[in-house]
Amino acid sequence: SLHDALPIFRALPFIAPDESVIVGLPDTIWFPTDALRALGDDGLSFLLFPVEHPQFFDAVVTDPDGLVREIQVKHPHPSTSWIWGAFKLPGATLRALHRLWCERGRTDEYIGTLVNAYLRAGGRAVGVHAGTAYVDVGTLHGYRQAMQVLAGDAAR
Repeated sequence: SLHDALPIFRALPFIAPDESVIVGLPDTIWFPTDALRALGDDGLSFLLFPVEHPQFFDAVVTDPDGLVREIQVKHPHPSTSWIWGAFKLPGATLRALHRLWCERGRTDEYIGTLVNAYLRAGGRAVGVHAGTAYVDVGTLHGYRQAMQVLAGDAAR
């Protein structure tokens, strides 16, 4: 049943294998506002943003060609300051992730740990360093930071 799944999998019945799916978090703001356009249509791609405190997010380690090597999920000492703010993938890849999640006993709480298993199993993902500012507005600190970012953007 999809009802006890990670929320992303609840949409599976409505997505054709060749349709693109974009996933972002609702309590965030980012710049540039059109950054999603940088993501390709041919596989799993992560929109990456540099942040000051990557340990609170999912840091995405890429090689020089942009291939994702690892997602460090809320790691206390991540090896990069680039985190994912959104990702895009074909419906077929979303189905493959769901199958893997089921095979792993539905234990992955975070998409990052599931993607790491997907990569170890031969899957491929790309990290696109197209973001310039990313703020989680779900906390008081994040809200204040968002106000500063928005004020700075309005001044440009």
